[in-house]
Amino acid sequence: MRRLKFVHFSMLLFATAAPLAALGQFQAPTKEELEMTSDPKAPGAPAVYLYREEREDDQHHFRSVYARIKVLTEAGKEAATVQIVYHKNFVFYATGDNSSRMANGFANSWSAPDPNHAGEDPRIDTNASGSHVDISPIEGRVIHSDGTIVPLKGTPADLLKMKENNSQDDKMIFNMPGVEVGSIIEYRYQVRYDRFQSAPEWQVQQPYFVHRAHYLFMPAEQFLPARQLAGGASGSMDTSAILGPHGDIDTDIRSVNILPPGAEVKKDGQGYYFVDLTDIPPIPDEKFAPAVDAQIYQVNFFYTFTPDAKDFWQAEMSAWMKEVNQYTAPTALIKSTAAEETAGLTNPLDKAKKLYALVENLQNLDFVGNAAPFLTPEYVPKGNVDAVLEKKSGNSEDLALLYLSLLRATGIEARPERITSRDRKTFSSQFMDPSQLDTVLIGVTIDGKEVLLDPGQKMAPFETLHWTHAGAGGVALTSNGKVEVIITPLQLNTDNTTVRVGSLTISPNGTVSGNLKVGFIGQEALFLRQLALRTDPGTLKQQMEKMIAAEVPDGIEAHVDRLGNLDDPNKQLVAAVPISGTFSDHAGSHIVLPRLFFETKETDPFPPDSSRVLPVDMHYPEQQQEQISYTFPSGFSLEGTPQDASLKWEENAVYTLRSKVDGNSVTNLRILARGFTLLEPAEYSKLRDFYDKVATSDRQQLVLTSAQATSN
Repeated sequence: MRRLKFVHFSMLLFATAAPLAALGQFQAPTKEELEMTSDPKAPGAPAVYLYREEREDDQHHFRSVYARIKVLTEAGKEAATVQIVYHKNFVFYATGDNSSRMANGFANSWSAPDPNHAGEDPRIDTNASGSHVDISPIEGRVIHSDGTIVPLKGTPADLLKMKENNSQDDKMIFNMPGVEVGSIIEYRYQVRYDRFQSAPEWQVQQPYFVHRAHYLFMPAEQFLPARQLAGGASGSMDTSAILGPHGDIDTDIRSVNILPPGAEVKKDGQGYYFVDLTDIPPIPDEKFAPAVDAQIYQVNFFYTFTPDAKDFWQAEMSAWMKEVNQYTAPTALIKSTAAEETAGLTNPLDKAKKLYALVENLQNLDFVGNAAPFLTPEYVPKGNVDAVLEKKSGNSEDLALLYLSLLRATGIEARPERITSRDRKTFSSQFMDPSQLDTVLIGVTIDGKEVLLDPGQKMAPFETLHWTHAGAGGVALTSNGKVEVIITPLQLNTDNTTVRVGSLTISPNGTVSGNLKVGFIGQEALFLRQLALRTDPGTLKQQMEKMIAAEVPDGIEAHVDRLGNLDDPNKQLVAAVPISGTFSDHAGSHIVLPRLFFETKETDPFPPDSSRVLPVDMHYPEQQQEQISYTFPSGFSLEGTPQDASLKWEENAVYTLRSKVDGNSVTNLRILARGFTLLEPAEYSKLRDFYDKVATSDRQQLVLTSAQATSN
């Protein structure tokens, strides 16, 4: 991965830019701030922002951040770790400072720009982090409640550490020293991005309550009404047009704003954009919530050649498809491979399945640690798909496009569809940023109906999408070349099923032995198979044993003896589980058994929440089936008759529990089917009520009594 060389600005540039880039200054804390132990505006908050400020100066290519945070509890001390996020949302200069030269007439020891970019750094794939950034300076201090000041010491190189991050952004962190409960954390830093523009993405909502915030955007000079490009202003870096990734000249600034009621982005007479806010609530921290990136308060600016989002995506997809079509054009190798694999088949569906199996059997580098976990198909690889076929390996995008090429060589109509993985963020066409799109799916038309496939997802059966790709938004081109926004189909509960069956024998002293089988279909099977790819079957068994141990009664040992169909995603993944141990609740003539073997530790998974803000995201619908028999010891019988139960929550979920007593055995049958994936916040109380009733029913017990105790 090639990075552009960073060139430091001249001292004159700093002097010129200083008044424009002035941000919140360190200030003496007030007596009230020092003595503050809680915040009536944020009851129970671990910490609060007293003030936050961000300034994006695109004329001089840097972003400044300033913050003052009051730590209120032990948990609030986590604010001592400061995360610096710099987005890969850069645009390219046609000429001028892209040649790494100063534009103010001083320190200009580099060559003048060439209109054809001769001698300049070549254009890069912006989502490959090719543009260099520099984080400097970093200043900070910690003020204890008694007024003692602990300064932040060290150079940026000493302070900064790269943070592991599975997203389209880069992150670095530094830690503030000596933070205590009651401390005020104060810091500021700059992120500098030489030779590129970066329209800001303001995350207005923070993990902590914000009392006051100020945001300011100074666009590139050509967008300012009072500036003239001829000659430029003193200290200006911008002397040329801005090109988008496909060579279009960006002539507009567009913003997408999600702000609290009454707040708005304003534009002053200089052409600067700003917003001032007070009393911003923290980012909601709720269980079973979808990715919040597109739901929290934020302002996103875009340099663009058009203010119309549909025009933007039409141009983006047309340019991308041009490269895709060149890359996937059937070659002699592709044609011969497709013909060989589908020889003797006449049904297009059978051909599509055979080619899918071929691609699935190739090595997927995303599952062996040789590629980034998230790919951004902003640009496709150069050359053609022959290299993937010859090497028998590639990343997820490579394999998806190889499958597309094989289908087309066979005469099957197919198209690539670009989506945003649902665990990362929610796609919005109003956000004119292609880096949202991190996955390529293939839509195959069979008998006039489109079947959506996930060939870049290792171990995904034909027609099975990974849950992050089901119900996900994105864009695609129709057969006549028009762009359309798509939503991939959600799954059915029958697509994702867990089955537990078997027989257990109970001894007079309460010991239990027997064998169970646990089968997985759908997303759970996909997760386990991919885990085996990243590790090994032994590690997979250990993971499954932990899962089972968390569900079975205390005193019971459950080990995975063997796994069936681990390497065949088209079959049910089956684990053979020998059971042994002793039920803890037994006393000679009485043995107490859990009616349901796998639900003894179950509680309602949904915590009380009368003010739910975010939707509920269960990832995928599912069905659980359990049928386990107990065989009683000789001389013991079951007290009473187990009561059947049946619950139904509209069209969302159903639950059934039945028992059948047959001589000295009882078989318990449980089915729980949940049909929804996403649920509105208003439905949360109904969801909790249903699962609370399920948990109550599941915790029932069976009592075995000896004949001797009965006669006594």
